[in-house]
Amino acid sequence: MRTFICLIVLFITAGFITANAQSVQLYLAIIKAKNNISHKGILQRVDSGNVIINSEKGIETIAVQLIKTIKIRVPKKNYNLKNFTPDTGKNKNYRQNAAGKFVDEWGNEEPSLTDIKDGAIASVFGNILINSIALPVSKINPSISNFKIDYDKSIYISRLNELSYYSIYYQANPDKTAELRKLKEISLKPN
Repeated sequence: MRTFICLIVLFITAGFITANAQSVQLYLAIIKAKNNISHKGILQRVDSGNVIINSEKGIETIAVQLIKTIKIRVPKKNYNLKNFTPDTGKNKNYRQNAAGKFVDEWGNEEPSLTDIKDGAIASVFGNILINSIALPVSKINPSISNFKIDYDKSIYISRLNELSYYSIYYQANPDKTAELRKLKEISLKPN
């Protein structure tokens, strides 16, 4: 009995720990740098002198003095084409009635080959139309936040705290005392 109680307490404790654990959200950083060079990758870390991203080329470190703007977005998943063809005739069993016609259990006649062909053509055009509209709409990915740095380190430093919230490093290792201090300052401000 004692072992059973210990196991229950262990499972409840483990449940609370995992429920309170914060998951890390990935954010895509699009950095416009000098000479119209664009860097695009997952925001790894920010510090007072550099922005570190993980791009297709690998880990990139971009110096603050080279940054014009930083746009933060949520990475989008690829769009999978969808099939909107109705499956009306799949599970129908047609039997011959007394008049010699093939009907289903409700008395509906079996469709002719021209009806099936016309329905298939209509469903193909419907699929093409719906997917051709849905694909470009799924590619729309608005920015969550924009940071205009203009190659100025003082502007960057003033926005560093806000920018750091989007980095993987800060999400995995938050500065809890600084966050509590901010909350206390906000609560003490008069309305």
